[in-house]
Amino acid sequence: VWRLKDKASPFTLVGKKPDGSIDYEEPVNYWMPFNGGIGLHDASWRSKFGGTLYQTGGSHGCINLPPQKAPALYDLVYKGIPVLCTP
Repeated sequence: VWRLKDKASPFTLVGKKPDGSIDYEEPVNYWMPFNGGIGLHDASWRSKFGGTLYQTGGSHGCINLPPQKAPALYDLVYKGIPVLCTP
């Protein structure tokens, strides 16, 4: 159980290598972090979501949202709302 830390629209996700250099920069329209650099965001680069996709084509730890669904979720959540993650 975590709490939503913030919301940002738009936002650029930045991944770093172990040496601190930038691995990737990915702009998203909706960013909702809840556990350090882990959060919910739209993923326009994905064509499929859910099911067992994460087993072979996962993320860097975030929860990828369909671009058409992300705006509605973004409008519903607020800073401090509980975020429950279960296996």
